[in-house]
Amino acid sequence: MLYVVPTPIGNLEDVTARALRVLRASAAVFCEDTRRTRALMSHFGLSVPLERYDEGDARSVERVLERLRRGQDVSLVSDGGAPGVSDPGRRVVAAARREGLPVSSLPGSSAVAAAVAGSGLPGDSFVFLGFLPRASAKRRRALEEAKALGRTIAVYESPFRVLELLEDAEAALGPRAQCVIARELSKVHEEWLRGDISSVRAALAARTELLGEFVILFHPDSEPPNA
Repeated sequence: MLYVVPTPIGNLEDVTARALRVLRASAAVFCEDTRRTRALMSHFGLSVPLERYDEGDARSVERVLERLRRGQDVSLVSDGGAPGVSDPGRRVVAAARREGLPVSSLPGSSAVAAAVAGSGLPGDSFVFLGFLPRASAKRRRALEEAKALGRTIAVYESPFRVLELLEDAEAALGPRAQCVIARELSKVHEEWLRGDISSVRAALAARTELLGEFVILFHPDSEPPNA
């Protein structure tokens, strides 16, 4: 069985009892970064062989499949959150599915789910775009297409491009569209900002330094339904 195991996005207390049980019972844990995963495993007293999983290397995918063909239980983790959701993992899961090998995906930490739930924006239906393209024109096009659906829009962004993203969002969605920023979710310096895009962008632009991981949510309406 291939277990897709979400791991904490910051606070280690967010790991589930089931995730720990599955990791402990695995013949191997395939991970994005062995150093990050080793720290997690050590914290919980787990000693299971770690192997690096490289999404872009077919040999890495094959190593996972070989273990599954032998009937072994292995786990797949990323540095934090759910593998395959803007993190490495999709290719090996797809390959296992094609071969009819068993796959089980555990529920658990997800930055986008936590951000939508805590944003106050409509979450009954939302559009998750992950990391948008680096080119401004492509970012604006993606946001304009999502705007047409009239739903909450969720994206991930680094601190180095967050202001550029907000500038493109203001152009694509309008300055009065709603915006919520969740920064450093579950960590010591967790922060939430809410307002229209223009005011949120101005607040961030006034800072001398931007740090941390960002989940950014938009709603094209100035006052979303059920606000």
